[in-house]
Amino acid sequence: MLLKGKKILVTGASSGIGMAAAKLFSSEGAAVALAARRKNKLDALVAEIKSAGGIAVAIEADISRTKGVTEMMEQAVNRLAGLDGAFNNAGTIGNFSPMLNQSEQDWDETINVNLKSVWLSSQWQMRYFQTNDIKGSIVNTSSWLASGALCGSSVYSASKAGIDAFVRAAAIEVANSGIRINSVNPGGINTEMTREAFNHDKLILDMFSQQHPAKRLGEPTEVAELACWLLSERASFVNGQAIHVDSGYTIGGQRGS
Repeated sequence: MLLKGKKILVTGASSGIGMAAAKLFSSEGAAVALAARRKNKLDALVAEIKSAGGIAVAIEADISRTKGVTEMMEQAVNRLAGLDGAFNNAGTIGNFSPMLNQSEQDWDETINVNLKSVWLSSQWQMRYFQTNDIKGSIVNTSSWLASGALCGSSVYSASKAGIDAFVRAAAIEVANSGIRINSVNPGGINTEMTREAFNHDKLILDMFSQQHPAKRLGEPTEVAELACWLLSERASFVNGQAIHVDSGYTIGGQRGS
């Protein structure tokens, strides 16, 4: 078991990649604290994990604010009796429309959820690890759009590019404490957020899927598997990286046959 005995926080755990990660981390031996806004979905997920013999707690959280992050982290540490790692995965697609149609509020909401929350959460986690001499691991969910673009992705892309830049800088600041921080950068993944980005247009979504070298969208579990490895001691010398999970899409594979 990759995470046997570990205590791991997962944000955005009520659906998609976060839900897949919660189940996988538990199956790999971790006790998990699951955070999201939708408490009813969290409760159902916790019940499912417990029925399979796992340890899980639900935390209703709004992590776009400092207070929300602080309350979430304190609950996670108190209810798990410690913390060894975190998968900061919560995010929003925001107003996915051309830049000239977007408002300052659209910018603030997307940046607060996608970037500010990652910075706040990672900062809290790093301080906790250093104070308690824990060689912790942090994994943040970025996106292929951190280095790519779609029509309508300007604010979303900016928020995810910020995550990658933050991870690179933060990694060298905490490496001598034995703390690691990395990001996972999903390509097209079979989630509700991906469908929202394409306005649930099946034809366009199918075209996007076929542009991936694997000729399909990825599954949430395929991203969760990478996050699991990065959180484990198997990845002890991996730090400051943005690792793409996209079957080669962002290296030009979309132009293949």
